Amino acid sequence: MLRYHDVLRQPPSWRRGDKWRPVMNLMRCLAVMLLVGSVLETAEAEPTTRATTRPATAPGAVVAQATSKAAAAEPATAPATRPATKLPTPAELVAKLKQIKQQKAARSKVAYIDLARPVTEKPADFSLFGGADRSTLRGIVERLQRARDDKDVRAVLLTLGAEMQMNLAQAQELRDALLELRRAGKKTFVYADSYDTIGYTIASGATNICLLEGGQIVIPGVGLEATFFKGTLDKIGVVADYVQIGEYKGADEPFTRTSPSEELRGELRRIAESLFAEIVDGISISRNLSASTVRQMIDETMLMASVAQQRGFVDHLVDQDGLLDLLQDELGNEIELLHNYGQAPRPQLDFSNPLVLLAQLSRKPPPGDKPAIALIYAEGLISEGDGEVELFGGGGVGSESMRKALRTAARDSNIKAVVLRIDSPGGSALASEVIWQAIRHVSQDADKPVIVSIGSMAASGGYYLACAGDYIFADRCAIVGSIGVVGGKFVLRGLYDKIGLSSESFNQGRNADLFSSNQAFNERQRRMIRTWMQQTYDQFTQRVMTTRQEKIRDIDKVARGRIFLAWQARELGLIDELGGCEAAIARAAEWAELEPGSYDVRVVPAPRTLADIFGGGDDPQVEAESMFSFSAQLRQGGLAVWPQSLLLTLPPSARRQLAQQVQLMQILERRPVALVAPFVVSVK
Repeated sequence: MLRYHDVLRQPPSWRRGDKWRPVMNLMRCLAVMLLVGSVLETAEAEPTTRATTRPATAPGAVVAQATSKAAAAEPATAPATRPATKLPTPAELVAKLKQIKQQKAARSKVAYIDLARPVTEKPADFSLFGGADRSTLRGIVERLQRARDDKDVRAVLLTLGAEMQMNLAQAQELRDALLELRRAGKKTFVYADSYDTIGYTIASGATNICLLEGGQIVIPGVGLEATFFKGTLDKIGVVADYVQIGEYKGADEPFTRTSPSEELRGELRRIAESLFAEIVDGISISRNLSASTVRQMIDETMLMASVAQQRGFVDHLVDQDGLLDLLQDELGNEIELLHNYGQAPRPQLDFSNPLVLLAQLSRKPPPGDKPAIALIYAEGLISEGDGEVELFGGGGVGSESMRKALRTAARDSNIKAVVLRIDSPGGSALASEVIWQAIRHVSQDADKPVIVSIGSMAASGGYYLACAGDYIFADRCAIVGSIGVVGGKFVLRGLYDKIGLSSESFNQGRNADLFSSNQAFNERQRRMIRTWMQQTYDQFTQRVMTTRQEKIRDIDKVARGRIFLAWQARELGLIDELGGCEAAIARAAEWAELEPGSYDVRVVPAPRTLADIFGGGDDPQVEAESMFSFSAQLRQGGLAVWPQSLLLTLPPSARRQLAQQVQLMQILERRPVALVAPFVVSVK
């Protein structure tokens, strides 16, 4: 006969036999009952303390104080003898477990989201894990929506860090997500050490705005700065030989004038006034304050924390260490802080085996067999080719990469609709036409709805792309329009003379020197360029009217280079509806007849993994392309570093303006006709 210790010595396969399984199960049950009984007895003997979860300490994270509301006094001396442990009956055990479950359920769960890093539109092009980036705008909105629908979550805590960066349109989308939580009956708390325009726009959607007691609100208003380089070009002997179609366009003026024309000045003034009104109305409505009170606060520019609370702009003055106490007081009971709420856990990596680790880092998530909506991003200046890193280190919208992404969406049978997210000031006219054709192919030939979502801007070539969609959403403060054309070249003859550089041309063909930087256009060439640009302008307006002829009554009224905020563009028929990316996705699902929860949202193209960069995955063509692309980036790495260092010495507004203008120069060097907006908008 086998004894108990003999059983434990048997091989695992024998020990798991059917003969001994009931015995082993009984032993496990007895062990669990002994353990639970001991734990319950110990818990009853301990003093009652407040159960507060301590969050992990990280930049921008909330640090919980391990305080006790009412701690019972410990006995002076321990009893000499301890009574024998009494096992609970099954009924007592069930009752105790139910009581613990009820006590845990009584605690209020608070979803915690920390915005300590810059927020981007699209996921990073490269991901170690082949998934979406955690700091994308859509990822944050999705987490807030999950908290809205989560019955176990009673409140949301959002902290804004000093390094958080986003534009006004993105801030409005986050504010709208917080307003949805408010309408769903969830309390929302937003905390920051100080608020600027962007941060306070987000916070205004919350039920409770929290500010550091020694902090402040700084909202200086709206200022648009147009930088003009003609004086600088004159000093170095460079002449901008430009022509534009559309008297309000103004894209040539940074190089051909030292101050804006009356037409451009009027457009910029109108946009500044509209943006200011949008900010005032948003704060006024969300905080239930009069517009005059908000304007007075902006005119004063900076409010210290105590004054901001007195005037109703802030609800609580508290530091991070006191946030948990504030949450408990506001919610009325114990709280459980859910850190990194809504984020998928990182995969567990095996560092013991380099080959296994490389395989894990190179693995792509399975495509899935559910119906999907393709989400394609068009962010940055539009150019021909792949839109890779330019001289100043910024990416863009490449005609070839966009065509490939749209072709993938058209051919994939699981993809039922496309959402095109646009944030672009325009760029190459030819590249814009290439992408327009690709979008129409998805909509018409593949018979898949294309819904456009405009972020902060779809101007000139950006709107060229947008008008190809079947339906257009835009954030309220998005800049839309600038239907016009600019073209030309830079004449460097004067610069060459200053530095002693000489050259001689040997031309065959009447216009062989048309694009030469040694001389300006002659009159015949100028007429040729103007005719070319007029044809491009006519094609632009025709493309707009192809999809929006029933909505735009007078194309001349909205063209000629004019720019509008989204709510104005809706009245004129340039867009269909105000709303963010999630609204566009919902409309795409509706048009594709997909029920909520029955589909995935797939970013196309997906972020590249290590296999894509070093090996290209399973596609030899992709392998060759990625290897050449990677080596090209390495070759130009030294060239891309020093201009960025120079840019860092400039103010941010001038830095962005100069970077965009240099990229425009690169585009015009390839092809002297462009569709681009003349300015950069920055709200602080």
